[in-house]
Amino acid sequence: MVTDSRRSVWSRVYATATWTLIVAFVFLAGAHLVLTVLFYLGIWEQGVGYVFDYEWPVWLIMVIDALAAFLLWTGYRRGTDSPWLGLTLTSVASLIMLARALWMVFVPISIVLTVSGSIGRIATFRRRAEVRT
Repeated sequence: MVTDSRRSVWSRVYATATWTLIVAFVFLAGAHLVLTVLFYLGIWEQGVGYVFDYEWPVWLIMVIDALAAFLLWTGYRRGTDSPWLGLTLTSVASLIMLARALWMVFVPISIVLTVSGSIGRIATFRRRAEVRT
């Protein structure tokens, strides 16, 4: 019973970290969409965003943020059936998120928890496969 309780807590931590990142990057994508529109309307004068301190067009930053959120969401959803695919998608999304928001304190911490949870899914999947055989 203690094992189930710990697993349940870990599952909640993993889900919270993952959804925190998804919501943050959807918000960032939306903010960059607004900034893109304002830039092309001539209202906002800065049309760039940053990846590792390098300037990129703000529309590309919007696409990158949306792609990171989509990959993480897809990896989270598909990770229950196919944990290796989930880990791959989570890893790619994590690299993008680190490149975009390393300066935010919660992003690296949430990424560590999310990747750890994805690896934990692989271990759980293997244990279930061993029990079935």
